[in-house]
Amino acid sequence: MPLTFYHSPFCPRCARAKKHLQKLLGNPLPDTVVLIDVLKHPVKAWQDGIRMIPALRCGEEILSGITLSAERIGSFLDRHAIDTSVNKQG
Repeated sequence: MPLTFYHSPFCPRCARAKKHLQKLLGNPLPDTVVLIDVLKHPVKAWQDGIRMIPALRCGEEILSGITLSAERIGSFLDRHAIDTSVNKQG
């Protein structure tokens, strides 16, 4: 199931959330992560149920908030069985 990251290039909270994603999934982000710039695609974001950025969506579940910590993002990825083994190697 694809992971979608809704963001704005002008949002510092989005930049921080993207850094957390890159730390968990690798930099650059895998092709399975869909990036949606809400300034370029506001109607799509609204139709997808996004009311706040940064936001992650996998299936019908949305994770959003003023601050998306690495722990919250990691927990969301784990719930959706998204492989975060990039930084778990010994």
